[in-house]
Amino acid sequence: MNPRMILVIALGGALGAVGRFYLSGILPVYKDFPAGTLLVNSLASLFLGYLYGLLFWGVDVSAEWRLFLGTGFCGALSTFSTFSYETFSLLREEEYLLATLNIAANVIITIGLVFLGFVLARR
Repeated sequence: MNPRMILVIALGGALGAVGRFYLSGILPVYKDFPAGTLLVNSLASLFLGYLYGLLFWGVDVSAEWRLFLGTGFCGALSTFSTFSYETFSLLREEEYLLATLNIAANVIITIGLVFLGFVLARR
């Protein structure tokens, strides 16, 4: 990967990370429900779906913009958007079993690993 691509991803990622910090804090927590996280996951999924929709429907989006917006900005705003897009792609390709497996594996494994990390931190 050339240095220009790395810079484009890094700039998008920086804006996405700042956006996540800002957006996740603008909604009040309602009865311990993390609405801010839902907001950033939803917006990043919308942005990523729109970007790849443009590509799917034949709109020419440069490699730099794809890296800046898709990998950098949306990736830092929420990796959940990538998970959502990949699951959507499996559903669009009628790979229902793989889509279900992807959902179950990501949810169960990642929650389990948060628990494991929590336990390991206890020492």
